[in-house]
Amino acid sequence: MNSKVWLTVFGIFAVVLVGGAAFYCFQSSGKYSAALEGWDTKVATIRRLERTVPYPSEQNADELEAKVGVYKGSVDKLFTSLNQFQKPLNMALLNTEFQQLVSDRVSEFRGIAEAGSLKMEDGENFQLGFDLYQATLPAQELVPVLDYELSAIDHLLRELVISGAEDLNSFVRDPIPGEGGASADTKNSVVQKYPVRLRFRTTHGGLQQFINKVSNDKDYFYMVRVLKIKNDNTVGPPKRSADDTGFPRFVNPDTQELAGPDVLAEWGYPDLSDAELEAKATENGFALATEDAIVLMGQERLNVFMLIDITRFLNPDEIEKAEAENKSKSSKTRRR
Repeated sequence: MNSKVWLTVFGIFAVVLVGGAAFYCFQSSGKYSAALEGWDTKVATIRRLERTVPYPSEQNADELEAKVGVYKGSVDKLFTSLNQFQKPLNMALLNTEFQQLVSDRVSEFRGIAEAGSLKMEDGENFQLGFDLYQATLPAQELVPVLDYELSAIDHLLRELVISGAEDLNSFVRDPIPGEGGASADTKNSVVQKYPVRLRFRTTHGGLQQFINKVSNDKDYFYMVRVLKIKNDNTVGPPKRSADDTGFPRFVNPDTQELAGPDVLAEWGYPDLSDAELEAKATENGFALATEDAIVLMGQERLNVFMLIDITRFLNPDEIEKAEAENKSKSSKTRRR
């Protein structure tokens, strides 16, 4: 190969290599400058923060404390107003006293039920849902809540008697937190619900009165969670057809059956006088129909099932106590 050609090729290759290296160095230099500038900015920020008074300042702390005080005052005011509608727990009641209290309340309610003509299935053994404590003392820490629930149940069932219910077929009280069969964990709620389930028989008006009273009670918070109603009479009233138009109208007061043309003919209509026809109808248990219509709704008896939550709102002291107990239980569990 000619030496001049070789030198020319080498020179071109060298220029390309040097140019590429220079471009790479220039590009890397730009990235380095940007990174260095970012570093300097961060260092400057750190130094500025080191010279700044730490947050929160005394002023901010005072403002935050004032806001917390206002919030706490609002919460206390809310619970003060709530206590006007929610009876406080009797923390001084002993478990032996509660057992006697159940016995007294049961005796009183049986008398009220009898006076109000409320029939109870197995009424002699009815214990307002507290059958367990006939022969067993409750745990002392549960007594205040059990006492509250006992009063609420007694009040609820008295209202049932006042509303005119005819039969109390069943009554079941669910265990409260801490009793056997119920969870004692109340850490996630400031509201406690004590469910009761009852089946009874009443009229339309009686059910209306009872629900209105329960929903607007001034002594306890009752929440109707489930309501099932079944009509005692599943057969509709006898149909009064238009075929009897123009005929004397006689109706059986017990069955509401209307005497049709065939029945009237058997009695001798139209050959009998009005007085003779009315006498014949009376002999067969019918009376002259004077009303223009019959009542279709509201005259039946209703079989009712209700699930009612007796609701109580915990005050701040109870919430703090429950949180402390839950923390204590958690720490003991971790140690094990």
